[in-house]
Amino acid sequence: MSNAYEELLGYLDVGERIDSIVFGEFGWGSHYDEPSPYPVPETFQGIVLSLADAKPLMDGWQFDGGFGAAECYPVYVWTDKRVIFVSEYDGSTRLTSVPRHPEATEPSFA
Repeated sequence: MSNAYEELLGYLDVGERIDSIVFGEFGWGSHYDEPSPYPVPETFQGIVLSLADAKPLMDGWQFDGGFGAAECYPVYVWTDKRVIFVSEYDGSTRLTSVPRHPEATEPSFA
C-alpha cells in the first residue's frame, strides 16, 4: 500500500527536521482517482499542520506518480533546511525542494 509519509521521510537528508506541512486539493482539482475515504479531507487542506497531525493523512497515497492526471496531494513541507513540494510534469509527480533560506547554490530546473 502507498504511504506518502514514508516516502517523505526517505526524501529527507540525515538529521533534517520537518517543521510543518500544508496540503492542497488532490490531483488537478478534482476527486478523480482520489482514494476513498479521502485521506486528506477538505477541512485539513490549506492549513498548517505539524508532522504528527499530518502523518495519519498520508496513508493510502504517494507523491511519486506516473503520467496522466496527478494522483497525489500537493504539499509544502517546511524543514529546518528547505521547502519541499511536489513538482509535476504532465501528471508525473515527484518531490523536489528549494533552500529554506538564501544561500550560494547552483539553481537548476526541477
